[in-house]
Amino acid sequence: MIVLGLVGRPDVPQCHDAAACLVIDGKVVGALEQERISRRRHAEGEGPEGAVRALLDAHGVHPSEVQAIGYAWADAPEGALTPETDIPCGVHVSDRLTDTILPGLAGELGTRDIVFFDHHLCHAAQAYYLNPYRTADVLVADGWGGDGSTSLFHVHDGRFRLLERYDRCWSLGVFYGAASAYANLGWWGAGKLMGLSSYGRTSDLQFMTFDPSDASFRLDRRLKGALATARDWERLGDQWLETFEADCFPHTDSSANAFDYAPFAADVQLTVEELGLGLARRLRRLSGEETLLLSGGVALNAHMNRRLARESGYARVSGTVAPNDGGTVFGAAMLAEALLGKAPEPLSADAEPPIFFGPEVSTKAIEEALARSGATAQAREPGALRAEVARAVDRGQVVAWFDGRNEFGPRALGARSLLASPRDRATLDRLNRVKSRQPWRPAALSLTGQGFELLGMEPPVSGLSDYMLCTHRVGEAGVARAVAGVHVDHTTRAQYVPDSGDGFGALLGAVGEETGLPAVINTSLNTKGEPMALGPDQALGLMAGCADVDLLVMPPYVVRRT
Repeated sequence: MIVLGLVGRPDVPQCHDAAACLVIDGKVVGALEQERISRRRHAEGEGPEGAVRALLDAHGVHPSEVQAIGYAWADAPEGALTPETDIPCGVHVSDRLTDTILPGLAGELGTRDIVFFDHHLCHAAQAYYLNPYRTADVLVADGWGGDGSTSLFHVHDGRFRLLERYDRCWSLGVFYGAASAYANLGWWGAGKLMGLSSYGRTSDLQFMTFDPSDASFRLDRRLKGALATARDWERLGDQWLETFEADCFPHTDSSANAFDYAPFAADVQLTVEELGLGLARRLRRLSGEETLLLSGGVALNAHMNRRLARESGYARVSGTVAPNDGGTVFGAAMLAEALLGKAPEPLSADAEPPIFFGPEVSTKAIEEALARSGATAQAREPGALRAEVARAVDRGQVVAWFDGRNEFGPRALGARSLLASPRDRATLDRLNRVKSRQPWRPAALSLTGQGFELLGMEPPVSGLSDYMLCTHRVGEAGVARAVAGVHVDHTTRAQYVPDSGDGFGALLGAVGEETGLPAVINTSLNTKGEPMALGPDQALGLMAGCADVDLLVMPPYVVRRT
């Protein structure tokens, strides 16, 4: 059975993170975010048609062969059919929005029917089917998910149960987004706010609390201003901004110094961490389960995830490659497969973490892009190529790394990366110039198991560290060895990369042989405001526009700045 999973509508301006997923006979063969095609960050107000076409072309599937379509939001129009099913939260089928969502493809598809699923259920299904556990709890927390903001699910052998769902006004995502906006970091600045929080000391103010014994949220009674009660996204955000302005230094948006907001950021971060722990404890109280899966945009908060892994009481805590809204397409496709075909299985226990879902990039495509650019490139054998990159890293150079199918989601995990040595802060300064990043922001490390040991780090957390979704404390001696990759609080948001004979793991091994430490600073292959590079033309364009990029590697080719 050939199934598409979709999210994103071109007729809804506030839609974001449009994406598509292609499933064949219960297996995900590809997934792609629309922003990689349109080159508009977050693809706001876009549908997923460009991503769908790219996936179908990449896998040799004609639109007429598509047998089912799942959509990751309960957007079905009135009059939609409601099939009998044990899938929770309501399932609706309609063909009345097909021309809207896929305007250029609708007439070619093998089916016009779209199955609309609950948004949070799609988050939960993504986490379940991209993990190897047959039975698990799933905590879904984001900005908005249909009729709620946070949902607690339990799954057993593919049967999902919604245990509890909490009102929109208690949205952790809207709260954190508004706090980012208040600190002049933008509504999409959650990662920046998390980094800033480490510079501040917390007070005794927790903006919201959650009691796991009775599932009750409460606002701190000392708060003034328009307290968060709205069920409308924009109004709730405005209420939080008014509350911050009434209660929190600097009180206005006039401060240009980010560090003025550090104590505020620390209070916001602690609030979210404690809420996450309370919600996890509530879920475990309801289910008695030992495995917790995380999804929704709040699951990108690596500090919160570290505490969940260590303090929630679950034996196992895991995430996925893209817990944000784009990742719901995995769940939508799998749920459609379960509804209309054979129920898919979770990953096998020995499967590698699923990360790379983009279209294949052929050597011919790289050569054609090189010819168009006029760049001079040298072909290298794999071992020689890795050794050349390792020497460049050792010399403090910035390397653009473009290799194979791109990773899905917002994290650079070894296919579309900018790499540099963690030993010298000056190298990080060069990398920050490429990215137009504030110099105070933390850098992430990618490293092998040996790298974790050499830096005296807390060990990797399976299902979190694979996706750069967890912070880890670094030992005192390790801080000096990787000073550019360790934050002010002596943590790093680290990606664990298994040892390998090829790919990114082999590259880190070569870096270890050259430098003594199999670790690099790893950030996404893009510049400010741009999506990550998808094809070789974009990688070449980035190098041409950034004087601080010394080397572009697109195996088997190496392009040096001349």
